[in-house]
Amino acid sequence: MSDFSKAYFPAFARQTTTKAVCGAVEKVLAEGDFSYDDLTDISYSDGTVSSVNTDPVKINLLKSRVVSAAEEEVEKIHNSVMHIPLGAFTKLSLIANCGPKVPLSFCLTGSFSAELVSTFESAGINQTIHHIKLIVTSKIVTASVDFKDTLTFSTDFEVAQSVLLGEIPTTYGGYYTPIR
Repeated sequence: MSDFSKAYFPAFARQTTTKAVCGAVEKVLAEGDFSYDDLTDISYSDGTVSSVNTDPVKINLLKSRVVSAAEEEVEKIHNSVMHIPLGAFTKLSLIANCGPKVPLSFCLTGSFSAELVSTFESAGINQTIHHIKLIVTSKIVTASVDFKDTLTFSTDFEVAQSVLLGEIPTTYGGYYTPIR
């Protein structure tokens, strides 16, 4: 098998797995109660945000559902067939993408892990955006007649976000600005 045809396997495996993971995350988020208000509790003191607490039960539930759904989706495509142009089996890059498509079957399996990351980003004077992102890491093993490979890659999703507002300052850079 040439280097060109071997390059198709990891690309196809990554593409197929990414579609499966995206479908799994979409399904879990649509079915569950995983909005910003479901995942967090904002505490206020004197009308300003004093803390943002996350709900560990909801977070762990989201992670476990996504991992299970991703595993189910990949199980559906365990035995797959991909079509590689005949020119890819030559060592000529000029014709690597030419010719009739040759069907090749291969196995695809893997494991997944999910992590939720909470970040804060400035959004202007006394405004902060709180992001909650889900990062799904896929470790995929592909195998065919004369090819095997292990791929590890991550896909991230914005699960929830909110803009947290603070008080507008009365001074800026040492200059007093009266509030009218």
